[in-house]
Amino acid sequence: MATNEGKLFEEDFQKSAAKSSEKIFFTRIKDTFIPPDLRNRIRVTKNDFDCMMFARNHLFTIELKSTKQKSISFDESVIKQHQIDKLAEANTYEGVISGFIMNFREPENKVYFIHIEDFLKYQNIAQNQIKEHTYRSKVNKSSIPLAICEEIGIEIKGVKPKTRWKYRLIDFIAEAIKNKKTEV
Repeated sequence: MATNEGKLFEEDFQKSAAKSSEKIFFTRIKDTFIPPDLRNRIRVTKNDFDCMMFARNHLFTIELKSTKQKSISFDESVIKQHQIDKLAEANTYEGVISGFIMNFREPENKVYFIHIEDFLKYQNIAQNQIKEHTYRSKVNKSSIPLAICEEIGIEIKGVKPKTRWKYRLIDFIAEAIKNKKTEV
């Protein structure tokens, strides 16, 4: 069992798919662990994203992010450019919905799906400091804040009966399909 908060979130998300009232295929792409003393000598392939989910004739390619902060950094150590590129590429296929699922653990465990197109649009405005935009919340040049996720994302509701979270994925899937974007 994981002890890292981000890994616990990934486990809870996967278990929510398995226990859903509707059939959801879910697979996590495992990260390869390389001991620190070997990391400089071994080349390892990079995962395109964290997981894939199939439901209602749609494939979801998803990168999961979890933080106790009020924003998620654009820094390469947090959101890798190859992941953004692969999510954008996958999104160009019919029946594929790609994006980030962002978990803000504090203070209330808020979870949002940010479609890759919406993420790229926000990132472009933020990093290029484009003054003309329609966001009500403050645009942060180096991260995507919770307030922006609330504006542009689909909230994924969750309950915590005892110790672990269970997410209502069927509602999220229905809304993501209804709001499906077609091309990057």
